[in-house]
Amino acid sequence: MAQVRGTFAELYDRVEKTVKTIIFDSLQELKPVYKAYTNMKSSSKKFERVVSVTPFGDVPQKDEGQVYALDLIRPGWTKDFTHVEFGLGFEVTETALEDDEFDVLIRSSEMLAWSARYVQEKQAADAFFNNAGPSGSAQTPDGVSIYNTAHVLKGGGTARNMLAVDADLSIDSLATALQDIQLQTKMESGQLVAPIDSFNLVVPPGNEMLAERLVSSSQLPGTAENDINPVKNRKRLNIVVNPLITDSDSWYLNAANKRMHGLTSYVRVPVKLAPRQQDPFTGNFIHKIRFRQSWGAWMWQGTFGSVGA
Repeated sequence: MAQVRGTFAELYDRVEKTVKTIIFDSLQELKPVYKAYTNMKSSSKKFERVVSVTPFGDVPQKDEGQVYALDLIRPGWTKDFTHVEFGLGFEVTETALEDDEFDVLIRSSEMLAWSARYVQEKQAADAFFNNAGPSGSAQTPDGVSIYNTAHVLKGGGTARNMLAVDADLSIDSLATALQDIQLQTKMESGQLVAPIDSFNLVVPPGNEMLAERLVSSSQLPGTAENDINPVKNRKRLNIVVNPLITDSDSWYLNAANKRMHGLTSYVRVPVKLAPRQQDPFTGNFIHKIRFRQSWGAWMWQGTFGSVGA
């Protein structure tokens, strides 16, 4: 469907007025958020396959002169990242473009780029948060959701990266989560790993001010006790506010060092605006934007979440 003068007659009626484009004159584009907590990688393939490794188990006790027990390095889990294609076009007649008194239509390329970047943010929010809880479709390679109380370890047993009982964000629930991360973050062979000391605390706007109190207060927040805030003193937490998280009381901890978690996006084709084309039969000008990208988690370790009480 081509943009003709009749679909936005106010641009062509020659009546004295001020035309405002909301997204350029008044409101600004969302600040990029998802790249702050996402491993960004490029891809040259139809899809990307990530395979994890299960290391050795514990070294057993060996009596003098006895044979050594033998172990194997085994495959862990496999995760495929299948890229999704996105594209949108805008077609405008020669006449409409000529008579565009306020140069609104000429900015269609900027508007297309805005739309593409917004979709990237929405896709990341859905993949890593909105659809990543226990009932969500976003899974890690072990076949359960990213945030789950029953992640399956290849060496046997399970581990979790959620509170045993979901809770709203508070000093107590945050302290419990930071404790659980130390006790539940395991390799596929079952061993604990070194504690993570620095996190992104990712919250929707409804939790922003509370998160600031919990992270920045020198004394214990929310009480009359003159006690230190252990969260502030023991861990480094950077608050990331994501307005595209749909659950208003959810909250998430992801390792600030992105190499320590598996939230990943592969860019097969970056956002590209095609050169403007002209239909030889109608003379209409056509603008197109396109990109191919995938989002997912190739491991659950280094992440922790709560969907709230």
